[in-house]
Amino acid sequence: MEISPDTIKDVERLQRYERIVQKLVKTESFSKSDIWACGESKGLIGKIINLLLSEGSIVEQEKGIFLWMPSAMATYKKEWVTSLRPSHQLKRLRMEERPREKLLYGYSKPTTAELLAIFLRSGIPGKSAIVIANDLLTQFGGVKGIFEADKTELMDIVGVGAAKVAQIKAVQALAEEYLKEKMKSVTKVRNSKEVFDYLYLTMRDLKTEIFKVIFLDSANQTIDAVNLFEGTLNASSVYPREIVKSAVNKNAASLIFVHNHPSGDPTPSGSDRAITEDLVYACNLVQITVLDHIIIGDNVYFSFADEGLLEEYNRNYVSIKERRGRPHE
Repeated sequence: MEISPDTIKDVERLQRYERIVQKLVKTESFSKSDIWACGESKGLIGKIINLLLSEGSIVEQEKGIFLWMPSAMATYKKEWVTSLRPSHQLKRLRMEERPREKLLYGYSKPTTAELLAIFLRSGIPGKSAIVIANDLLTQFGGVKGIFEADKTELMDIVGVGAAKVAQIKAVQALAEEYLKEKMKSVTKVRNSKEVFDYLYLTMRDLKTEIFKVIFLDSANQTIDAVNLFEGTLNASSVYPREIVKSAVNKNAASLIFVHNHPSGDPTPSGSDRAITEDLVYACNLVQITVLDHIIIGDNVYFSFADEGLLEEYNRNYVSIKERRGRPHE
């Protein structure tokens, strides 16, 4: 057998091969695109598949679809999934190869699996913390998938119990709290991408819509960021009067509105557009500027300012004001 964990001495390389092979042996047939979900490079995945083809462990059943030979699949499962791998146990690694020491002393940059292993702390007989971390990354397609998974899904991974789920959720909560505090400490808001980057992690996975208002001073420095409304957002659930009142109380010169779409699609609805236009009008009446309204989806966002809609709403407000100011003829 050409691809064996015993022949790979470099720990990081072993982890990359392990993640790919463990994904390969999950089903009797697969395509290359099925394996790409493990997060490793397409080049390395293709190399391993070609090696398996050349040694006869798999065959190309049809164009782009590969089939395991039963005996070879069983052997690879034993070698890469069920067998003990003492060389992969953290306590047996050289000091400069251990994830914690890499992080503390800068021997080299820890991999994602190694960072996750630090939080998992320990493994089980036959599976180190790094192996469990790789299993999680493979199963859920990366850190984002792990954070989005619920307790039951996480505990389906061998070696992950309630304590380790709590550790994972604690990491997620700390990351979210860090981003919340960082948003509040921003000295100056510059663009919609910056706001999205700060708020994405805390808002992307919410099951209900949250309407957040960021209050800024005349220098565009953040005064506060507050969740003002929750639930299905429409003209009857978002109250311009409350927003204006809060802005005046905080002595805010400008505002940024942010809300999420649980569907993952940030395209604004008719209600989103109507609410935003109403808020622009209400804020103009008290000389408060609306800088943006950002809708957060799944790794994407929509900015009313970037799309020119706020400029349009402000022009409409000025036009209405001018018409009302003209004497009747």
